[in-house]
Amino acid sequence: MPNPRPARSAPMVDRIAQALAAADGQAIDADPQRYRRLAIASLKPLAVPTEAMIDAAHQVVWFDAKWAIDSRRDFRRAVRAMITHAIAEAQTTDGDCPDPAAPR
Repeated sequence: MPNPRPARSAPMVDRIAQALAAADGQAIDADPQRYRRLAIASLKPLAVPTEAMIDAAHQVVWFDAKWAIDSRRDFRRAVRAMITHAIAEAQTTDGDCPDPAAPR
């Protein structure tokens, strides 16, 4: 039987919107709709993960051939590995913003 889900925390879009506002040096109350739109826009590319993100998630999930995903913690580890790798990937671009239309 799956573990019961904990009390619901703030939706991911709201958490990202808060982070964007903070990075912009603003309070989210200054323009909440703008920061929510930016948060949604920043999540859309994650629907198509990079090969490196897939490799990171695969490594977490398959580190042991006998391991079965049977808890939310296992999925959390896989997602964290994907996102952490994406952030590390972005930080190695020497501050350049990659062209989203460029072929990969």
